[in-house]
Parts: sequence; C-alpha cells; structure tokens
Amino acid sequence: MSDFPLPRIKDFLQSVVPFDSMEETELQRVVGLMDLAYFPRGEVIIQAGEDPSKNLYVIMNGSVRVTLPRQSGEELLIDVRGEGDTFGALSLLQGELALFTVTAQEDLLAFMLPDEPFRTLVRDNPVFKRHFSFSLARNIDAVRRAADHHTTQMTGTETLGLDAVLTGSRVHELMSKSLLTCLPATPVKAAAILMTQRKVGSIMVCEPGGRPLGILTDTDLRVRVLAAGVAPDVAVAEVMSRSIKAISPQAFAFEAMIEMARHGVHHLAVTEEQRLVGVISDHDLTMVTGSSPVGVMKEVAKVSSLEDLAGLPRRMNRVMETLLRLGGSAEYMLDVLSEFNDRLTMRLIRLTQSAMEHKGLGPPPVQFSWLALGSAGRREQALHQGQDYAVVYANVPPDREEVVHTWFSEFARRMIEGLSSCGFKGTSEAVMNDALLCCRSEAAWEESYLAWIGGGHPQALAMAAKYFDLRAVYAETSFVETIWNKIFNAIEANRGFLDRLRMAGSQARPPVGFLRQFAVDSDGGYLDRLNLEEVAL
Repeated sequence: MSDFPLPRIKDFLQSVVPFDSMEETELQRVVGLMDLAYFPRGEVIIQAGEDPSKNLYVIMNGSVRVTLPRQSGEELLIDVRGEGDTFGALSLLQGELALFTVTAQEDLLAFMLPDEPFRTLVRDNPVFKRHFSFSLARNIDAVRRAADHHTTQMTGTETLGLDAVLTGSRVHELMSKSLLTCLPATPVKAAAILMTQRKVGSIMVCEPGGRPLGILTDTDLRVRVLAAGVAPDVAVAEVMSRSIKAISPQAFAFEAMIEMARHGVHHLAVTEEQRLVGVISDHDLTMVTGSSPVGVMKEVAKVSSLEDLAGLPRRMNRVMETLLRLGGSAEYMLDVLSEFNDRLTMRLIRLTQSAMEHKGLGPPPVQFSWLALGSAGRREQALHQGQDYAVVYANVPPDREEVVHTWFSEFARRMIEGLSSCGFKGTSEAVMNDALLCCRSEAAWEESYLAWIGGGHPQALAMAAKYFDLRAVYAETSFVETIWNKIFNAIEANRGFLDRLRMAGSQARPPVGFLRQFAVDSDGGYLDRLNLEEVAL
C-alpha cells in the first residue's frame, strides 16, 4: 500500500484485538500487506448471498451495520461495529456465500488484509484462531437463532447473548488456566525467556505458596528494564508491577470487566484462598464479547485537550451500543457508563484547571470537591443524560470569600461548557446559569442541607431531593463523609423530615392516561417526548 504511513497503521493495530498480541516484526510484516479503503455512508460492502469476502476489514474510523436478510424482505440487525472492530472473517474463513450484509452506517475508513495472509494468521497463530473461532461461533449462533425465531422480532439479547457471557458466566469459565509464573527472585532475563518461549506478554510473580505478588509485562520490560538500563540479572521483584488486583473465580465476568475499568488495568489475578488459580484479562473478555470499554477508559487519562476528550464519548457510545445490542444487563451497562463518566469528569477537571492557569487565573485558591448529584450520584446515569453537580470548596475567612467564590464560579462555568461539548446536552440550565446554586463553601452547603431537613415547603423539598443523592467524583476534602454524619444526626432529631420528603415525592404525578400508560403530546413542540427525570421534579 504505500501512500498511507505504515507506522500509523502499526500504532493503530497495536490497540486492536487480536493484532495487539503480535510480535513487532510479525505485525510490521502484516501491515505491509494491508490496504486502506474508503466507503461512503450507505454503501454495501458485503452482500448476503453473494461471493465471500476477499479481505478481513479492520475499522479505523466510522461504523457498519451487520444485517441478515429475511424472507419478508426486511433486514434483521445482527450487530453494529465501530472503530477497532473487524468484519468479513465469517465468509472468508468458511469460503461460502456471505451470510450477512455489511453496510457502512457512516463514512468508513478500514484497513483490508487479503484472504490468504489472514487465513495463514488464523492457522498459525493460536490467539487469532481463538479470537475468530469465538467470532465465528457467535455469528453462526445468530443465524441459528434467526431460523428458530423467524416469526418473532429478534432482539439483541436473543441475537448474541452477551448476558450469557458477562452476567451468566463466571470468571473461572473464561480465565486462562495455563499459568506462567515465577518466583520474586527470578532474574529478569530468565523471566523474559520464559515469556518468549510461551509467546505471552506477561508472567505472574508469586510466593512459593502461590500467593500473587505482582505481574511482569512486556511494558515493564521495555520501560523499567531496557529504557532504565537495568541489568538483566536483577530480580523481577525489583521491576514488576505490584498493583495487581485479584478477583474470585466465582465472580461474574461482568464484575471482572468493571474491576479492570475501575482500576485501569488489563489483567486480574484469579485467586482462591489467596492462591493464584488463573488470570483473566481484558483481552479474554474482548475475545468473547467483541467489544470492551476498558481501552476507551484508559485513553481518557492520555487526553491532553478538550477537543480530544470530546471525541471519546462518541467512541464509548459505539462500544456501549454494541454491548447493548448483544444483550448487556442494565446493571452492567450503568456501572460501565458511570465509571466512564467519572473518569471523563476527572480528566476535564485537570484540563480546566490547566486552562485557567494558562489564562492567568491561577490554580484553585483552596481545596475543593466535585460532587455528582441525582442519577449521577446514584451511578444510574444513562447515555446523553445531563449531569447535576455541586462544587464544594473549603471554608475561608469572610474577607476572602468573594475572591474564592469568583474563581470557582468561573471554574464551574467552564466545566459545564466542557461537559456539554462531551455530549451532556441536558445539563440543568438552572445550575449552569446560577453559579450560586452549584458552587458554595462547605459551611454554605451544610446550612442548606440542615435547612432542608429542618423544614420547608414540600415543593422546595422536592426540588432539593436530588441533592441527597450525592457522591464525590473528585475530592480534596472530606466534605461528603462530614455532611453525611450531620445529615443522619439532623434526620434523627427531625423525624418529620422523611414524612415531608415522602409527601413531596407523591406530588409528582407521572403522565399516565386512562389505561395507565404514558401519555405524550400528539402534536406541538413536545411531540413524542417524555423526560422522566423532569417529571420526577
């Protein structure tokens, strides 16, 4: 191929499963065999019933719809695939007429690996064979289910059964049991030789009794050994990553994915009575689900501009859309979205602080916390939903209050603009336009909470209810712990508060019709629109 810079392709493929498992020289060779193709939105790339694909396609930018033709003439949606996903493997490996139609859902850029080199990779590389065997099984299962249920409309859950993998499968069913381990005193060179012989990218470091102490990865060898000039006879205990997290073999697969996302790691040690029995990786989960949010979450920390940060929610939405169509449970989806939103918010806080310092406004004048309220406070935030928040800064003497409040008001305004650019279009205008409402000192917030508990009009209390669903996304102070203690003590002394809160909640009537179904406008500016969050107010 030639006109497209090869290093850029290699860098991209190093983040794509299963190409990320390839050695540098082999990946470089494969990159040289690839071409770059452009498909405009709506173009059919593979047509069901026609000749099999001649290439494996790796999506660089854009997305495709994978559909199955039905006798009625309708197209049954099987999957939506986005950046880093592949398609074309099924018909290519089977060598039969294409089963699915693949259509560009938006303008698409994809790398193409020709059929023969791809088949060779699958034949000779165990990781490729495993990955595309799972992919093949999922697609064939989708066809079988379509045939079995041709009289009903297929849902994402019926199609590929992600819940069977994430919420039905246990960690011990997906983990790697063929363990590569070494003792902490093992020389680095010896550990690297073992990794090379087994063709793996990591080795677990364990005590003689089997308790895991850490993990040594290819990255550790590059950064902590080669780049740092460390001698090859140094013990692995000196250079290994010690932040290895553990999980039970009986935990659900979705719990493993959440733990990886939460801690920003790619591996979890699977332990039983503190003894290592296996390892599960993001790679293992991606192999059976086809998508994983962990990679997108890790990219949040690398972003250096608001423009780049604003592009990540779109990528996460594609991953979540795919997982949703595959049947991901509500609990799992909400956990993943909340974790991503928290990481995005924390990164935005850092970028906003840097921007304000660059503009000569200086760093935060005192310590502060950023609180999530309402649905975000309950970790129940959905896609594209607005964020209610509170900025709580440390108490200052009265003569400094105006200066401090001015800084944090500007900080809050910039944060809301940043969240809006990241897709949180529904952010409360009342909060955005009234900095006094969201940005106050610890003493001012405490006064408000105690006033709400002590009395007040039911309607005002209903408006304030969301402030009791709070948690700290970013905290430099212990305000949350302190305020909860005071809230509980105040409620104990004002037992009527819970009755008033209940009455305030009962005044919010859902818009139901005669048959107790939701009723919405049939014309006008609110045609077919229903905002349950606003209804609750």
